[in-house]
Amino acid sequence: MVTVPARPHNRVARTCFLGATFVHTYEYHRAGSLEEACRLLDQLPQAQILAGGTDLVVDIDTGLRRAEHVVSIRGIAELERIEVRDRHVCIGAGCTATTVERSGLVRTQLPELADMIVKFASPQIRNTATLAGNICSAVACGDFPPMLIALGASVELQSTEGSRVVALEDFFLGNRATVRQAREMSAQILVPIKPDRAAANYQKFRRRASNSLGVASVAAYLEMSAGICRNARIVLGAVAPVPLFAVKASQSLLETPVDETAMDTAGKLARQEARPITDLRATDDYRRELVQVLTKRALREACAAIRGSREAGDE
Repeated sequence: MVTVPARPHNRVARTCFLGATFVHTYEYHRAGSLEEACRLLDQLPQAQILAGGTDLVVDIDTGLRRAEHVVSIRGIAELERIEVRDRHVCIGAGCTATTVERSGLVRTQLPELADMIVKFASPQIRNTATLAGNICSAVACGDFPPMLIALGASVELQSTEGSRVVALEDFFLGNRATVRQAREMSAQILVPIKPDRAAANYQKFRRRASNSLGVASVAAYLEMSAGICRNARIVLGAVAPVPLFAVKASQSLLETPVDETAMDTAGKLARQEARPITDLRATDDYRRELVQVLTKRALREACAAIRGSREAGDE
């Protein structure tokens, strides 16, 4: 049962049936600006930011998160922009996955990000969920963190005291834990514009073709010059409590032509760096095997994208 608020500030009661009945009641607030959202977050006890709600509402219903107040940022224009600023693609915290996937700016500057979104959940979820929400939920199997870390992204955190920018690589502390403070909210994601001859790719294994959590995932980023790798980042998902930057695997590619031998070495090193668990979806050994396969696959696709951009540039 959901009582839909008739005014900007209403009390909402949700009843969730999971073998038993739980009633969770919280105060709903709709912010009209980023400034107002930060003020409400600062003033209200146990307040949570609601963007898409695909994670938050479920977490409240199942008791994973507590909220006395929920502050909605839906419809705030300044948080729904995608723009280029200081050689970064800036994606507002209110942008849904579908908005990002369909953005002409993203398709031009970050085509790999647009392409990977179709691997994220179902169309219904993509129409509602936000990239910022997926990041702030900080679940180990989240789709966007590995790719965004591979692309060198940062997140801007805003509060009544000001803002700070945190490299996404340093944002996660553990499963469902981040450096974001209780009175801070994500304002935007900052993704550097790639140099020429650079590309990334995201590979994910899931038990079903749609709307299924990843068993393991790998994002790979490459920068090439004169046929030699100058920069590489391999990031693993769902095989550690946080997105795992595979340092040894990444470094093994530097100053190589990223041929089959180099990719095979990187895959084996990524497998060694993974720290998976055994659960209902897969064993730890199976996840390690997946990491090795997905790493090589992501590297092949990134190399193919770079070759394609070079050939297009030569025309």
